[in-house]
Amino acid sequence: MKKILVILFAILIFTGCSCTLNDYKPEDAVDSFFEKYRSKDDDIITQLKDTIEGQKLDDTQKEEYENLMYKQYEQLAYVIKDIKEEENEATATIELTVLNYRSAIIKAEEELKNNPEKFNDENGNFSDSKYMAFKIDKMKEVTETTTHTIDLFLTKENGMWKVNQLTNDDIAKLHGLY
Repeated sequence: MKKILVILFAILIFTGCSCTLNDYKPEDAVDSFFEKYRSKDDDIITQLKDTIEGQKLDDTQKEEYENLMYKQYEQLAYVIKDIKEEENEATATIELTVLNYRSAIIKAEEELKNNPEKFNDENGNFSDSKYMAFKIDKMKEVTETTTHTIDLFLTKENGMWKVNQLTNDDIAKLHGLY
């Protein structure tokens, strides 16, 4: 009896898997794409770290910025508004809600414009480090969200839908920096 249950269970699993593969839709690829951000997939984190490495940040600031992006990824929300599918290409219109880090950047830019001496070092020269620390502190205070509409372009390869590379504007929207 136990063998029969195991065999039936195995058949159900394999049948379920094959149906899922045959029914793979653009919506599934969109869900998988955003789940990679939410779960902080290794590829996403590697890209994030590579991007942060290219910035003028000290080690503490890099860590703080990375944590801000983790918070962003955990809190992002999306709604698939529409999908247009044509043969092996599709466009998914997404309503994306993210933390509004752009508002913090604007506040930091205004502070720099109005009080530039605040960001000078002990020699009276502008300090990127002081300014970045201020900007990151402002970003940490952000609780409000913003909503953007983005179009994800997808391509069907070997029966599976894949989200194509995002534009720079869409990446900025995803990170709350647009």
